[in-house]
Amino acid sequence: MQDLDFALFRLINAGMSVPAWSLGFAEFSSDLLPALLTLGIGVCALFSRRWRYALFTVLMSVLAVWLIVNMIRAVAPIPRPAFYGLGIQWVPQGVRPGFPSLHAAGTFAAAFALWCLPSRWPMLAALLVAAVVAWSRVYLGLHFPSDIVAAAMLGALVSIVVERGVSRPLSLAVSSGAFVTRQRARMRMLRMRRASLNTD
Repeated sequence: MQDLDFALFRLINAGMSVPAWSLGFAEFSSDLLPALLTLGIGVCALFSRRWRYALFTVLMSVLAVWLIVNMIRAVAPIPRPAFYGLGIQWVPQGVRPGFPSLHAAGTFAAAFALWCLPSRWPMLAALLVAAVVAWSRVYLGLHFPSDIVAAAMLGALVSIVVERGVSRPLSLAVSSGAFVTRQRARMRMLRMRRASLNTD
């Protein structure tokens, strides 16, 4: 399995002869696309309750992924390609662990969290962004393909667990609380009307 991982890494990692624009695009994708994706979701959340629900799920999923990835790296510090002297590391990362990719896990978690929206198009567009971020991490020599695959699976799993176990129960609790408050206000109004009718 490691041989396949190394071979795929060599195939995707940028060599010395690649055009400069491709490295610039990869660095932009790696550094800014995850933040731009979250910003786009945040802008949509300004105009829609469903997008606010999705934004909450995205933020909780990314936070959970960050915690899990750092725990995995602390327990099982699997090195990056540079440790083995493979390829070219275009952005210095040192020898800190790289499994799974935090950039990819966070972006895939954000993308999969959008499955709670009625339309699938936002999630598909976000998954395309996540795939570009994932590609950039290998292209720049920062991760093995296995780091990316594990990150994508982790992101998907975490986003589903967060949506089902955190976002949905909280949303139902808030909705039922608001419903109960509205019902109580209506009952008070009815009592006040009846009382005013009886006194007349």
